[in-house]
Amino acid sequence: MRIRKSFLIKPAALLLPIVLILLSCHARGQDYRMSALSLELRLNEDGSMQVREDREFIFDGEFSFVYRAFPLDGQASFSDFRVFEGDNEYVESDSEAPGTMRITENGNHKELRLFFEARDTTRTFTFRFTAEGATERYQDNALFYYQLISDEWDQPLHNIRAHIYPPEPLPEGEPAHWVHGSLDAVSQILDEGAVQVSLDRLPANSYLELRALYPAEAFPDLPVIEQEIREEVMAEAAALTEEANRLRREAMEQKAGEEARHQRGKQLVLPVSLLYILIWVTLFRKYSKKPTLPEQPGAFTRLPAKDKPALVNYLMNQTEVNGNALVSTLFHLAYKDFVRVESTEERKKGFLGTRKITDTSFILNRAYWESNKESLLPFENELLQFLFDELAEKEDQLSLKRMKKKRSGMQKFFAKWKKNVKQEGKNKNWFDHQSKKGQQTGFIISIVAMLGFLGLTIYYGPWMLILTGLAFLSLIAAILMLQRTTEGEKAYRQWKSLHRHLKRFNFQSEMEQLDEEAINEYLIYGLALGLGPKYFKKLTGGLETSGNTAYIAWIVLHNANLQSIGDTVHTVITTTSTTMSSASGAGGGGTAGGGGGASSGGGGAG
Repeated sequence: MRIRKSFLIKPAALLLPIVLILLSCHARGQDYRMSALSLELRLNEDGSMQVREDREFIFDGEFSFVYRAFPLDGQASFSDFRVFEGDNEYVESDSEAPGTMRITENGNHKELRLFFEARDTTRTFTFRFTAEGATERYQDNALFYYQLISDEWDQPLHNIRAHIYPPEPLPEGEPAHWVHGSLDAVSQILDEGAVQVSLDRLPANSYLELRALYPAEAFPDLPVIEQEIREEVMAEAAALTEEANRLRREAMEQKAGEEARHQRGKQLVLPVSLLYILIWVTLFRKYSKKPTLPEQPGAFTRLPAKDKPALVNYLMNQTEVNGNALVSTLFHLAYKDFVRVESTEERKKGFLGTRKITDTSFILNRAYWESNKESLLPFENELLQFLFDELAEKEDQLSLKRMKKKRSGMQKFFAKWKKNVKQEGKNKNWFDHQSKKGQQTGFIISIVAMLGFLGLTIYYGPWMLILTGLAFLSLIAAILMLQRTTEGEKAYRQWKSLHRHLKRFNFQSEMEQLDEEAINEYLIYGLALGLGPKYFKKLTGGLETSGNTAYIAWIVLHNANLQSIGDTVHTVITTTSTTMSSASGAGGGGTAGGGGGASSGGGGAG
């Protein structure tokens, strides 16, 4: 789910980076680079901020001006421009003489142009101005979202340091913040709530932005938007952090593959590689035979079988089990009356008055569970026992807030729980035992080969790492050796057919065709099948539009707002899934995604 545009400053603005445009065509070898950027942002109680930028340029050749562009049509506004070079301040003038600056409106931008004389030298320009619109105050938090560097720069930036100071000292650990745009960016909270962002290098046409949640009372002079924002921001930030972790892993693997190319052992690499490939071709022919079905399974718009959602997840992911299996199991148990999901609300009195706190909890029907345990599979009983007997300490209510505090316990349990689901999945006879044997043989060969090739590298040099890479690829090939049985292939295609149907289904116009059972099946099994946030937004949106939220009776809302059903479903899925992962949601490093802060533009040199 993306943060709504209503509280993001649209890309286009704040400091459209210092730009240097080519003017003197006769200059030979004319070039420049941006060797350092220091940013200082001081937030005010009314949401405005005082910005100072120190930008260092290295000029090769002759240059006579730089310019900055600030948008006129965005939510942000800019004023009080001043520019310094050391102790010398640029004076506003239309003369274009060195040491002057000119401010003009050009289309939908306000342009600030500096005039000077520079040749084969390093110059540092200090820009100071006031920016408004980067912060919005909500009932629970104030959201700050600002793009430090825009993707319009066509040159890389080096040695980036930024400091963001709050209007008043903050408690330890505040603000929760995230850096988007570069996986190498590092952030930390300094004394009294100041945030420091550091990055050694940002490639050309890349952006760097900061999003932060401050206490709402830190901006007493900023109007309040009558809604809460923290839960939504935290959910998206957790998803972006997970994506960043995935991208980091991929980058590391790619780098490892590239480093395997060197100049030694050439004579052995080719013959050993061919021999190794021949072994694997033989292994595949012997063990990996794809099943053929006598007839196509047909199209499915309802459940093709009464398999539990976790087992469907196991089938669709080639015997692997992910977080969707656990959440869909929890939803299925709620649908079967073992649990209910309840959106709760309480009021807390504080120094600034009473404030409303919302949360979501799982409520166990213990009496029903005790009398119907035998109807559940072992991993279902284990899940209920862990959540309510261990995490909730024998209580029959477990809130998402409490679950998040028990992150490490959730992660350990999930690792064990996945194995139990896999064990139950083996009883379904969905996967061919012969191909499983081949897969295990392949794993052994690959691991032994990798260790052996690494040993040969000591004698024959880095060229032998190519064989190590080949062994690693064979490890992936071993995963592909696993084949489904005829029964498993039929089940897979049936569930795949339902998956395609759910992706295409128009919940806005066709919701009236569905009964209560179908709606619950689509919610629970859509999650098990791996359908993402966009699907659940369409499903719950259709429920809200049609007014059929009562069909999901196991979700109890604290108010009559129809939109609460979608928010509650999203909150449970996001919180439970991210609690089982190792991702962190507040500061410490750059994340993927983002791109919603106020842009800073781009340009050239001249």
